[in-house]
Amino acid sequence: MDLPAILDPGREQQAAGLLRSYYTRKLTSGRIRTGAYFDTWAGGGATPDAVNRLTADDLVAITLLGEDLKGPAALGLLGTHAAAIAALLESIPADLDMADVTPRDFAQLYGKDSAAWQLWDVVRGYAGGQWRMGAAKTSKLLARKRPRLIPIWDPALTRAADLTSSLTYWAEWHRLLTADGGALARRLDAVQAAADLTSPVSALRAMDVVLWMDGKQRSYRSGGE
Repeated sequence: MDLPAILDPGREQQAAGLLRSYYTRKLTSGRIRTGAYFDTWAGGGATPDAVNRLTADDLVAITLLGEDLKGPAALGLLGTHAAAIAALLESIPADLDMADVTPRDFAQLYGKDSAAWQLWDVVRGYAGGQWRMGAAKTSKLLARKRPRLIPIWDPALTRAADLTSSLTYWAEWHRLLTADGGALARRLDAVQAAADLTSPVSALRAMDVVLWMDGKQRSYRSGGE
């Protein structure tokens, strides 16, 4: 895995410009992109009354990031598996940042026996569901509920950061965020401070947005879509 240059030391102002643009710049339609509302839709996914349960608003929120949801998945997530999802969410901290998870505690929070891993399997439909949700869609739903702990897995990000697999990307991001005494996490804080957003987002979400915007710009400059 390689950290894209946009997050290198000394490029905080450039990264902040991308972050600010994502959340505030109007597109040719005259509207701000729908993804800018993902974090705050209906108050966010980690509000006190919704932090430990999956809601219809959470499902709406991922559509703002360009995802659709099939009927069987909606019924399973909000109905059949709602209690199991709530129990797992209760075991996943909502007030902890990935960068603050020590290597010693990593397996407990992210390992194959962890509540987060089990939740991933339930949401994807691997644990008794009659649907199959992809890694991108699943990660966005988990990121909505635990924005400080669960990063988004997205095709654009996998190319930008050369991520190897959705099965290992939590560990890959954790290594980068905790390396050098948490230098990357501190840069992300500086990026957010410079962007001066009306509603600050998590460090993981800021990283996601900066990398996505940077990838889009580089693709445009090279003649891509």
